[in-house]
Amino acid sequence: MSLKIENVSKAINGQQILSQVNLDIQTGSIVGLVGRNGAGKTTLMRLIASEMQSDTGDISLDSADLNDIFYLDTLTNWMTGYNASKAAEVFEIFYDKFDRQVFFDILTNQDLSETKTIASFSKGQRVLIEVAAGVASGATYLLFDEPLDGLDVFVKDYFKTLLLEVVEQGRSVMIATHNLAELDSLADRVFLIKDSKIVEQEKDSDIVKIQFVYEGETLPSNLLEVAIILEQRGRVYLALVPHDVLDCIFSDYLTYKFVEILQVTTEDIFRKELG
Repeated sequence: MSLKIENVSKAINGQQILSQVNLDIQTGSIVGLVGRNGAGKTTLMRLIASEMQSDTGDISLDSADLNDIFYLDTLTNWMTGYNASKAAEVFEIFYDKFDRQVFFDILTNQDLSETKTIASFSKGQRVLIEVAAGVASGATYLLFDEPLDGLDVFVKDYFKTLLLEVVEQGRSVMIATHNLAELDSLADRVFLIKDSKIVEQEKDSDIVKIQFVYEGETLPSNLLEVAIILEQRGRVYLALVPHDVLDCIFSDYLTYKFVEILQVTTEDIFRKELG
């Protein structure tokens, strides 16, 4: 089973948000969606959830059942006016496979009240209730917009555990987030939205992250032309460089000292692609 997005475009108020987007999400996976503010992450999720209609293209499910997609718009979240118990009753109407026991077990695990109005919870607690609803919905595809925002480290750990259990059930999760470091330990695939286009990111495709000590006053211009300097502390540099300059750096051991290759992260890719 898969969710297919084919040649989808969307303009809002005369501005092109998405152009000819193609994406195929298989079940049993976690997909990360990244991009700068206003890039179109939320718009794409709204299109998938049929809250918006695309201008061109097609979004299709093998099952053709909208109950297989779970999404709560963070800007117009209807849940906040209810308590968790009432929200569960509403979810049961929209999702015929909604499991109340699963929903309330997650709330109990995190000491969240069933009778307290959701709007009165902290931001992180509201996010966790949304995640609990998604897990309990029975939907195959769960779409979460900035779910890691506002969560402390312990709740994040629990959130990750829930998502991994979902994936083991053969379901899939899409996470739109600015918390890029979290995607390194979660996402099977990461997609970047840039200039209304969407591209899958390959971590080790064409760049290397290195840390080194440079004895000169300023880095050579030929290195600065191809490198992205992430950090400088005195003579210690952290940089992204193309693979083909590594031999030159390692061979010039009098100038470049203590060279160390580090793991390229999702955040590094983001910096490379978006400057």
